Amino acid sequence: MTEKICFIVTAIGESGTETRDRADEVFSYLISPVCEDLGYKPVRVDQVDAVDNINETIITHLKTAPMVVADMTGHNPNAFYELGFRQALELPLVPIIQAGNRLPFDVISQRTVFYNLSVGKIEQSKRDLKAKMKSFENFEMPENRAERSLTLEDINDNLNKKLNKILNLLEKQQSYSSLAHKYDFDFKPLSGDYQSILKDFPHKFNQVQNHPLFPEDKK
Repeated sequence: MTEKICFIVTAIGESGTETRDRADEVFSYLISPVCEDLGYKPVRVDQVDAVDNINETIITHLKTAPMVVADMTGHNPNAFYELGFRQALELPLVPIIQAGNRLPFDVISQRTVFYNLSVGKIEQSKRDLKAKMKSFENFEMPENRAERSLTLEDINDNLNKKLNKILNLLEKQQSYSSLAHKYDFDFKPLSGDYQSILKDFPHKFNQVQNHPLFPEDKK
C-alpha cells in the first residue's frame, strides 16, 4: 500500500538555531500527531534521503504529495514561494502560522490555522489542524497532469499572480521597497508547455533563496 505523504513547507534553519528548534517542535508536537491520526506520513525536506538536489525534491513533493501543510511563521520567503506554487496547482494545502504572527498577505483561499504549542492550547491547535486536513478527505489526486481540468494558462496566471502579490505585500509591509529594484526578481509570465514551467521553477526558487526579503531568514 502506497504511503500517504504530507509534505511540510517550513523554514528549517541550521542545526542548533532557534528556527530549527521551532520547526522541530511544530513537526513533533503538532503536525506528526495529527498526521498519524489521519494516516499520513509527515515529510520534511531535510529528512528526505534523495539523490536529486533539494529544489527537485521540493518540486516533486509539491506536485505529488496528497497533502501539504505550509508553516508561514517567521515570513520565510522560500516557504511563501513553495506555498504559492502548490496553491497555483490547486492541490490540497493547509497554511498554518504561530499565534501572535500576523498573516502578511491575503492570497490564501483556505482559512489559516493559528497554532499555539503551549501546554494549555496544543490540543486545540491539533484539533484545528486536523479539521482543516480532513476537509480534503474526498479530494482525488490526479494520476497525471493531462487528466486535470486546470489548463496551462490557468497555471501560468495563478502562479504569477500569487507570487507577485506575496512579494509585493511582504515588501510593502516591511518597508523593503528598494529590494525589489536591487534584486530584480523578474517574475515574468511563464510560457511553454507544462514541463517547461516546472523546469523554470528552480530558477525562480533560487531567486528568492539567494536574495531573501528578510536577511535573517534562512531555510
